[in-house]
Amino acid sequence: MDKLRSLGRGIDDVLLPTFAAYAHSIIAKESEIRSTQHETHKYGPTERHQLDIYYPDKPPSEPFRAKPVLVFLYGGGFVGGNKVNQEFAHGLVFGNVGHFFASRYGITVIVADYRLISHGAKFPSGGEDVKLVVNWVVNDLSKKEGYGSIDLFLLGNSAGGIHVTTYLLAADFKGAREKVLAEERKGPGVLLRGVTLLGVPFHWGKEDNAILKAYLGEGKIWENSSLGILEKEKKGAEPTLPGVKLQILVSELDPELMYESAKQFRKEWTKVDVTYEVLEGHNHISPQLGLSTGIEKEEAWGVEVAEFYKSCASK
Repeated sequence: MDKLRSLGRGIDDVLLPTFAAYAHSIIAKESEIRSTQHETHKYGPTERHQLDIYYPDKPPSEPFRAKPVLVFLYGGGFVGGNKVNQEFAHGLVFGNVGHFFASRYGITVIVADYRLISHGAKFPSGGEDVKLVVNWVVNDLSKKEGYGSIDLFLLGNSAGGIHVTTYLLAADFKGAREKVLAEERKGPGVLLRGVTLLGVPFHWGKEDNAILKAYLGEGKIWENSSLGILEKEKKGAEPTLPGVKLQILVSELDPELMYESAKQFRKEWTKVDVTYEVLEGHNHISPQLGLSTGIEKEEAWGVEVAEFYKSCASK
């Protein structure tokens, strides 16, 4: 983390140097990270629809009564990213994320691959993929022994967070959302309880590059942004998430647009219980790389997220 400030804020500028800065710390914990049991499952109709699930070797910590399950959607700007980055740190990322929450808190973690532009992704395919993962939890994981009652949490980073907000806001997914929403738990089943949005651009200002046009649509970059969807839905009935808390996290060294759009999103979505925090010393890439390094200041944000999920747990 100490090397990050000199790298600047631009995502392209910090990407490779940040990975390089964390490689040694992650590899040093390789045996621990690989010790967490995990499986791969298909969750949708295409070959891209694969997820890795990381199982804890101990019961969840208090106050969880239902089984806590966390779905992590990584970033990659609509064009990159995989549930296992084979080209970095011996392929330990994003298994380090699964290991951190599973081993320390007894949280079952799902890291899902979603469709990129190279797979034909086009808005709202990201929201559809989030829906498919949630459906897999409801229809498959909940049948597994010990998983009859699940408190579900979503952690979306950057582009992954955009897909999460599409799922949470767009009218296309209203029926699917309602199946996992309830103010109080009244029996077994899957209930969405908490959402973390990490380093998410809720709009892109005046940016209209080819990637945004390819995914969001020509002339529809604002309309299909998170704030654009919220603006549209508020003209009818503002979306609500009964029983769900929302956590917005921005890194201190994120691009300025992340700050601006996050504050605007928090202000505009008035019907949710939302908190906003800045991660000291981190940049856009570093938070997920710091997990499972055993370095307290690197993992502090993960501890904060886990405590947030505890506060969301079904009573």
